[in-house]
Amino acid sequence: MRHSLFALLVLTMTLTACKVPTELQPDEDTPPRDQVNAIEERQKMQAKAKVEADIEKEKEMEKADEKEEMKEEEMKKEEPMEDHKEMDTEVAAEGSYTAYTDGVIGNGKTSVLFFHATWCPACKKNNGLLESWYNAEKFPRTVYKIDFDTATELRKQYGVNGQDTFVLIDGSGKEIERVSFPAQSALRALLG
Repeated sequence: MRHSLFALLVLTMTLTACKVPTELQPDEDTPPRDQVNAIEERQKMQAKAKVEADIEKEKEMEKADEKEEMKEEEMKKEEPMEDHKEMDTEVAAEGSYTAYTDGVIGNGKTSVLFFHATWCPACKKNNGLLESWYNAEKFPRTVYKIDFDTATELRKQYGVNGQDTFVLIDGSGKEIERVSFPAQSALRALLG
C-alpha cells in the first residue's frame, strides 16, 4: 500500500509540474477552434446565399421591366401617342405634338416630321421631351410623330434612312432642315 501511495504522490507531483501555464490555456469565454470554424463557415454560406438571392431578385426585376416595356410597346401600337391626346384625321392645331395622318403635308403650315421607332432609346427620350414640352409650353409648329418602321413611303419621299430623324417642312411639304439624334437645344429650335 505504501508503494501505491508513493506512486500516487509521484504521479500528482509530475502532473502538477507539467501543468500548462495559464497564459497558454484558452479562456473560458473562447469557443473551441472547431466552433469558430463552423461559425465562420455558416457566415460565409449566409453571405453567399444573400448574394445569390440578390442576383435572383435583380433577374426577376429585369424580367418584370422587360414585360412592362413589352406592354408599353403593345399599348403604343394600339394607341400611338403616350399622352392619349385625341387623334383625328383633321390637321392638328399649331403648337401640338400628335400622330401623323394623311393630308398634313402641304397643309400650308410649317411643321416638323418626327420619324420615331418604338425600339429606339433616343426616340423614346425625345418623345418624352416633346410630350413634356408641349404639355408645359406653347410652340408655333406642330410635330407629327411618324412610325419609322411602317412609313416606308414617307421615308423614301424625304430620304430618311435612320430613326430619330426630324424634318422641318414648309407649308407645301418641302424640306427646310433635317436633324438626326438632335441635342435638346437643336430640337427646341425646330419647334419655332
